[in-house]
Amino acid sequence: MYKSGFSIDIENMVAQLRSSGLKVVYIDYFLHDFDGYCFDRYPDASLLSKEISESWIHDMKSESRCHYARRVRTMKHLGEYQQSIGKNAYVPKYSVWYKTKDEPRLFSDEQLQQFFASVDSGVKTTDIFPHNDLIFPCFFRMQYCCGMRSSEVCNLTVDDVDLSGGTVSIYRSKGFMDRRIYMSDDLLSLCRDFDRHYSSVLPGRQYFFQPSSQKPCYNSGNIVRVFDGILKKAGLLDVKGKKFTPHGLRHLFAVQNIKKCVEAGEDFANWMEYLCQYMGHKHIKYTLYYLHITSQLFPVYQDKLRQLEEGIGVKYAEE
Repeated sequence: MYKSGFSIDIENMVAQLRSSGLKVVYIDYFLHDFDGYCFDRYPDASLLSKEISESWIHDMKSESRCHYARRVRTMKHLGEYQQSIGKNAYVPKYSVWYKTKDEPRLFSDEQLQQFFASVDSGVKTTDIFPHNDLIFPCFFRMQYCCGMRSSEVCNLTVDDVDLSGGTVSIYRSKGFMDRRIYMSDDLLSLCRDFDRHYSSVLPGRQYFFQPSSQKPCYNSGNIVRVFDGILKKAGLLDVKGKKFTPHGLRHLFAVQNIKKCVEAGEDFANWMEYLCQYMGHKHIKYTLYYLHITSQLFPVYQDKLRQLEEGIGVKYAEE
């Protein structure tokens, strides 16, 4: 698959990313390009140095800043992986900014109720996914109530969900971040009911939301297809404007928490630090992205949120 001196580390890194439920889309393409580049120009190298990293990053024909940014991120991934296994690898300390996509579209309160009403009335099942109707009323509520990524919910094992203590442990998520979060009482009660019933349907399962005895866990593509089916059933798939996505449930969790903080007059800096840890962000600048979204969606908060952001002194960045 790979042929340069970096082949073993690249293969192990990609396997680790995939086992964490993360999409390996653009990085797979760039890693193959990097591997061929090193095979030709640095045949004896196996440690990422500044010379190798920077020469490959800038050896590009495209003028796209998005392409440039992805090459930088690819080197960050590889350098950080080699450092994590004890190697003195180089990691680029800069980022490339480019025009980002439009703001995510979030459910209104009424649309959110429509969505969950459609989930509860029955999700389409198939031979491969015979228990979707049992799983997704709990699955999507956990994603929304805990602000989790779809991949994180997919990869939860039975042992990761502590139904006695009311916590969820998330391992090797984006950026290889581990964290433990608390569930609300309502969500905990729902998860206990789900586990009690589903354990009799699929005894001895490994994953908390395991689709069947043949298929251990969902992937992000499976979730999108189910989500779109629910949108269609609720009459929300063809609503004018940007399409709703499963990740929007995570966005909505963050925005609603920021609104709650502002309205309650809580200590904003502490609130954002807690939200940063709860959502598994590597840096608070990614949490402040939701501050930006909140001010765009709800202009009534703009002045207040601008003052809060200036008080922190950190500019937001899209995760």
